[in-house]
Amino acid sequence: MNRKLYLLFAFIAFFAVKAEAQFEVSAELRPRFEMNNGYSGVPTDQTEPTYIVSQRSRLNFGLNNEKYRLYVSLQDVRVWGNDNIANGTSVLMNTGSSGLHQVWAEFDIFKNSRIRVGRQELKYDDQRLLAGRNWNQYAQTYDAFLYSYKRENWQFDVALSYNNDGTGAFGVNDFNVDPINRRLRTLNFIYLKNQITDEFSLSMLNLLTGYQKDKTSSTTYLMATQGFFGEYKKNAFTGKFNAYYQYGKSQTGVDVSAYMLTAEVDYKARKVSIGAGIDVLSGQDASNTNTDYQQKYHAFDVFYGVRYARYGNMNHYLTPASTLNGGLIDIYPKLAYHFNPMSTFSVQYHFFSLATKVADPVVNNAFLEGSLGGELDVIYSHKFTKEILLSAGISVYNTNDTFAKIKNVSTTKIETPVWGWLMLTFKPSLFVSSK
Repeated sequence: MNRKLYLLFAFIAFFAVKAEAQFEVSAELRPRFEMNNGYSGVPTDQTEPTYIVSQRSRLNFGLNNEKYRLYVSLQDVRVWGNDNIANGTSVLMNTGSSGLHQVWAEFDIFKNSRIRVGRQELKYDDQRLLAGRNWNQYAQTYDAFLYSYKRENWQFDVALSYNNDGTGAFGVNDFNVDPINRRLRTLNFIYLKNQITDEFSLSMLNLLTGYQKDKTSSTTYLMATQGFFGEYKKNAFTGKFNAYYQYGKSQTGVDVSAYMLTAEVDYKARKVSIGAGIDVLSGQDASNTNTDYQQKYHAFDVFYGVRYARYGNMNHYLTPASTLNGGLIDIYPKLAYHFNPMSTFSVQYHFFSLATKVADPVVNNAFLEGSLGGELDVIYSHKFTKEILLSAGISVYNTNDTFAKIKNVSTTKIETPVWGWLMLTFKPSLFVSSK
C-alpha cells in the first residue's frame, strides 16, 4: 500500500470517528487462470490456444451514518506479467492497471428517499439491460446521479448521466477518441417496481440512451427502451419474463423498431435444480425488401447489459453485429446438483439460432438462417468459508457452417471452440468499527 492509500485510509477512519459513523475496510483478491481456444473468438487450424492468469485486487472503504454513506473501492486489474515497467532482469509494475472502481456518496433527503452521486454499480432485475457484469475482472460501473424512493412494496428510481472523454481541457464538450463506436454519451432511466403479492413482483424500466453523431458534432441520437420484468416465486418454483421495445434513433441516426422477449423457469427439488429459458432478440431481416422495413433498424441492443451467463459463457454474442444484425434466439435447458450448501455442479446448454435472415457473406444473393450451433457450459463451485470461493468451468461450442460464415471463418478451417478456467475469490473483512 503506497503513501496515498495510507492517507486515504487515515482520513476516512478519522472522519468516521468524528462523525460517529461505522467504518469498514474490506478487500477482494480474485486470480483466474484461463485456457482460451475459443472465448470471444473462433479457432482455426492456424491458431493455437492461449494461457493467461488475470487478477482483480480491491480495497474497499465504507462509511455508514444514519443520514449518509460513503463508499470507496480501489481496484487493480492486471494480467500476470503484463507490466510496462520492466527490463531483462526485473518486472516492476503496470502503471495503467489501477483505478477507482466505485466512489459514491449517498444521502437521506426525505423519509424513504435517498440520493447517490458518483461512480457506482447499477444492477436491476436480472441485469439484461443494467448490469454489474462482474465476470469481467474490471466489472461495470456508471458515473451517475441516482434518486431512489422505497416505501412498503414500492420502489421508484431515477438516474441521470452525461459523459465526456476527458481528453481535452475541462469544459470541452466532445468525445474525441477513436473509436467512439458504442460509447454512450448519456444513459438515463426511470425504474418502478411493485411487490404485488408475496410471490409476484412486476417492474417497469424506461431507459433513454444517447450516442454522439461523430467526434465533431454536438448532435446526440437518442434511443428509448421500455418494457417490463416480472418474477414469480413460490416454494421451489421460480418464473421470470422480460418484454422490451426499442425505438428512437440508432447510433448512426436510423429509426429503430426492435424488441426483446425472454422467459425462464426454475424448479428445485431437494439437491437438484432444473430449469429452462428462451431469449429472443429481434434482428434485421435482409430478405425483406419492403422499403419502409429497410429504412428502419430492427436489431435489439442490450447496451451495457450482461452477456456472460446469458448468451453462453464463451461470449460469442456481444453486440447486434455478432450475428450480422440478424438477432438471436437462445433456448437453454439447465441442470444443477447441490452436493451441500457449499458445493454446486451445474450444466447448461444453449441452442443458438438467428432470429431473422442475414445476407450470406460468401454467396451472392443468398441468405443465412436457422441454427448457429450450440454451447455446453459446465461449472463447479465450492465455498470453503463465506470469504473463500473456488470455482472452475469448461465450455465447448458445437459449430456449424452458418456459425462459421457469421464469424467470417472458413468452414473448412474452423476448429471446435473450447475454453476452460479456474478462479479463486477471497473477500475478507479487514476492519469494522462500532459507531
